[in-house]
Amino acid sequence: MIGWPGNQEGVVRTNYSQVIHQDPERLRELEQHLRGTPVAARARLLRLLKTGQARSLPQAAEGLGYSTVQVTRWWERYRRLGLARFLQRKTPPGRPSRLTAAAWRGLQQEMRAGRITRLEDARQYLQHRWAIHYASVNGVWRLLRQRRVKCKTGRRRHRRADAAAQTAFKKTLGAC
Repeated sequence: MIGWPGNQEGVVRTNYSQVIHQDPERLRELEQHLRGTPVAARARLLRLLKTGQARSLPQAAEGLGYSTVQVTRWWERYRRLGLARFLQRKTPPGRPSRLTAAAWRGLQQEMRAGRITRLEDARQYLQHRWAIHYASVNGVWRLLRQRRVKCKTGRRRHRRADAAAQTAFKKTLGAC
């Protein structure tokens, strides 16, 4: 059998661009949507194979930083179950979150209004308003991290700083 270099006798190559039915742009959007999750690499695998950036599973595995065996498992799962089940995330083990949707909306409103500026403030708000008790701020920190909330903090001020004296000093800077 005459073939291209590296092709072994009798090995049939898969035309991934025909087998993967999703549009490359849709796969890119899925990859961006899933960024930071364990299944993001799976969406990237499909995009690399569909666009031809990776011509084989071993080449895709190298580009993704996974083993060829793992990428082959993913490919078989995609072929067997389809895109929706292939990208489905498993439910993490452990206790479900105590934070209800209403409590989360209330917490967001309080943070936007500026009434909650510290993790301790958020912990106390959840305890007093919603009867959701966290023993320390670590639980609240994990909760906010899971929901990708970034704490916005202002510049630190010394406890003995005099705002009036600072303002007067700033006015003298332009006179030089």
